[in-house]
Amino acid sequence: MSRDSSATYLHLHASFHADLLESFCHPSSSTLPSESIDVPPHLQPVNPEDEDDVVPDQHAAFGIQRARERGSRREVVWRDLGLEELVRRGPGETGNVGGVRSG
Repeated sequence: MSRDSSATYLHLHASFHADLLESFCHPSSSTLPSESIDVPPHLQPVNPEDEDDVVPDQHAAFGIQRARERGSRREVVWRDLGLEELVRRGPGETGNVGGVRSG
């Protein structure tokens, strides 16, 4: 027996009941009209048609431009782990290593 022929909590006895149910569940008045959203000018994206030197985000050259900018602006990397002090003191010695008191 198929599911369509078995009774459920909502069993439609006539075909027009489906139309009534559809109009009840999805009335056209329940949808809200589209409204424009006001965005402050400082939060609006730059229009690439207005600016000649701006590359749009979707353009292939945008990734190349960002990669070039990253290469020119290199961040300073901290590489001093204080290993010389650790090796000089040796194992088992406690003391003030790296500004932290132990013990």
